[in-house]
Amino acid sequence: MTAIALGVLIVSLDGTITAVANPVLVVDLGASLSGLQWITNIYLLAMAATLVLAGKLGDRFGRRSVFLSGIVGFGVASAGIALAHSVEMVIFSRLGQGVFGALIVTNALALLRSLFSEATLPKALAVFASLIGASSAAGPLIGGLLIEHTSWRWAFLINVPVAAISLAAGLFLLPTSKKIRSAKFDILGSIMLTGSLLAVTYGLIKAPESGWADWHVIGWLVGGILAGLFFVEIERRAPDPLVPLRLFADRSITLGVILTIISFFALVGSLFFILLFLQQINGDSPMTAGLHILPMSVANVAASSSCGWIIKRYGARPPLFVGMLLSAAGFMLFTTIEPHGSYLSLAIPFVVLGLGIGFVMTASVQAILGNADVADAGPAAGVHQTSLQVGGILGTAVLGAVMASVTAQKFHETLVDNNIPNSTADQISDEAVRAVAQGTAPTVTGDDPTTSHVLQSATEVAFMHGLHTTMWVGAIVSLIGVFVSIGIRRGRTTEVSTPLH
Repeated sequence: MTAIALGVLIVSLDGTITAVANPVLVVDLGASLSGLQWITNIYLLAMAATLVLAGKLGDRFGRRSVFLSGIVGFGVASAGIALAHSVEMVIFSRLGQGVFGALIVTNALALLRSLFSEATLPKALAVFASLIGASSAAGPLIGGLLIEHTSWRWAFLINVPVAAISLAAGLFLLPTSKKIRSAKFDILGSIMLTGSLLAVTYGLIKAPESGWADWHVIGWLVGGILAGLFFVEIERRAPDPLVPLRLFADRSITLGVILTIISFFALVGSLFFILLFLQQINGDSPMTAGLHILPMSVANVAASSSCGWIIKRYGARPPLFVGMLLSAAGFMLFTTIEPHGSYLSLAIPFVVLGLGIGFVMTASVQAILGNADVADAGPAAGVHQTSLQVGGILGTAVLGAVMASVTAQKFHETLVDNNIPNSTADQISDEAVRAVAQGTAPTVTGDDPTTSHVLQSATEVAFMHGLHTTMWVGAIVSLIGVFVSIGIRRGRTTEVSTPLH
């Protein structure tokens, strides 16, 4: 457990550190909203496209070996980000982080599934989730401290010594896992899955800039959907499929995947803009922003650590139901926040949301891995982690599109209400208007202090209107998850195979 948690530590730390670093990247590297989305999405995309494949690689070459290889690669990719001097270099290194991160998290869960019995698995998953929640809580604080007092580059360079410690612990503590013999590798299925996710994600990211009716956007989305359908057909015929479709014959596994996507859609997409709000609108330093997020992370740890005995006694359905309900309530509370409010006004919704996410994340893992046989631990872990990344990709893309559209409309309305001259409004480019969704006010040549104040005020009004809208979307999506959770079975109806040691 210690060795596995240390390995995943660098992945969970990186997620929250990157979120805190986003506003600094805007200033230092000139990152646009699209660039920030790509820095987030390329990581999620790379993980989503390789997570299932990572599970299969673990089955073929040994989960321990693949897990440790991922740790080495993740450390190297993190060093690449720290040395980057352009947004493109950051995006490329984030791609590497995503690929190697997939090797880590998928095989970490597969190792847990194979090393713990059915009776002890819920407790193991709860402890695992608590440790990951604790590292996520440390991410904003460590990242904020490093960014504020050194440089954003150290927020990524810190992964290198952590990776070295994780590698040493894994080499000494992890037992060598058995290789599972398999038929011919499912190369075509891997290509189709990667192509489908790439096309859909690219289409979703381009839509806010080019418009949903643009034929390039439509082409990417349709192509991605067709590739996905082709992937399903390939898996039906493959002798040793990348994703055994028999997994989805279990209702709890299927609904667990749906709930994971729903949860991360709302969480990742919404937090992307909450962190921009804290630093761009609220004026918080990276360190202060990290302190604001701390209550959510602590609540996440509390919910995750208490979820194990709940699952063991009552099954995964109750914590999933309560978790989605709490998530919806948390997002609703966020629709009431305003700039420069008290710490408590933000802490309360963060705590409620953190409790909800903690319950959902721990129980959804149990719903998927706990209902899969040990022989399918690798693919099942890959499916779970893929659903996390797909949810995150959809969240940042779809809610990013909502944010861009709503803020642009509100910004123009506010300018009209304040009687800004047409000559001034015409100087504001479309790119500058899109930057309003980042909380960045446009500038025009020769503007007087009054005009500058109006532009800054209009930016704040438009951003907050967009933020509240995305929070309502998160609440509605979470409420849908409440009803989906009712279909989860109370527990397994079939016996689990003997654990592999």
